[in-house]
Amino acid sequence: MSVPAATQLSSLVPDSSFLHPYDLDFDGLRRLAACGPEHLRELEQQYHERPFVKEELWAGKVARALRNQPDLDEEELADVTGLNFIQIERSLTWESECFFRGPTSSNDHEKGSRGPDSGQGRERPS
Repeated sequence: MSVPAATQLSSLVPDSSFLHPYDLDFDGLRRLAACGPEHLRELEQQYHERPFVKEELWAGKVARALRNQPDLDEEELADVTGLNFIQIERSLTWESECFFRGPTSSNDHEKGSRGPDSGQGRERPS
């Protein structure tokens, strides 16, 4: 549902599954739009209950960089993503673990498992 801009309320919330389309400084921050204060609180609560996984965010940054420039070497990848080699390695390990774990259900975050697109995890951004 579209809400007129004049009456729309918005908020930024942490979301490790979100990559901003053109401003990399907003990667990991999702803008919520709501029709009123109660609706905005509801939406914010949903995202605050969803854990933030740094590796998920890093994996997204790596994937985006490689989609745009598939022939990047390790140093170029680090430069383009703003990540260090350890963060890149952790993101790849996280993706591998998600791949071998397979598809997840909507209740998997309660069981401690997750998939790369579920937006669930363990820690908040620092």
